[in-house]
Amino acid sequence: MSAAKAVVEPLYPTTGEPVSVNARRNRMGLWLCIASDVTGTVALLIAYSYLWSLNVNNKWAPPKDAWAADWLFWTIVAGAVIATVLMWAGYRRLVAGHTGAYRSLVTVASLVVLVTFALQIYQVCTFPFDITDGAYASATFWLAFGAIYHLSIVLFLVPAMVLRARAGRITPQNASHPRLVATWMTWVCIALALGAIFTSTMKASPNTLSPPFGTFRN
Repeated sequence: MSAAKAVVEPLYPTTGEPVSVNARRNRMGLWLCIASDVTGTVALLIAYSYLWSLNVNNKWAPPKDAWAADWLFWTIVAGAVIATVLMWAGYRRLVAGHTGAYRSLVTVASLVVLVTFALQIYQVCTFPFDITDGAYASATFWLAFGAIYHLSIVLFLVPAMVLRARAGRITPQNASHPRLVATWMTWVCIALALGAIFTSTMKASPNTLSPPFGTFRN
């Protein structure tokens, strides 16, 4: 049975290995990348919540309580979710043998990602505060920078899935790459949603007795 499978299973074009071997290796690499990225994202969220709860020197809030608009955070999350749903739908159409439908869905996903990325850039450029205007401003900027990093990778990968399909590198028999990209996009949706939850619900610090740092007494 295994010998017969080895004969009929298509080979990966660049390595000459069975596509299942290449897919398994790539899948392990992706999960390691996600695990590494989770640590960085969690670190940003912990820093945000720590600064929010501590409110050192009463410097958490931005000047004039100019908080970032919640709707833009959630619009960016919605864009990422729509693109991810389209990517998963395209993958399912691909493995069912509908290559044309796959290309159409992933092309639309590429456009959605492009608009979402542009919105993220717009958000950073229009924050009602500067990165030095308190702990909230700094932490929010870094969360937005993390979102730019995540979306820039998606913006590179999704159009590449269309181009590789047109070049014949992605087929119903060799469909692992779209699945891996869709998996990465799912994690990006989670990361963006966590950032939106934190920035939407953790604004004014609950600590009204903020500890003074930077002054010393004998």
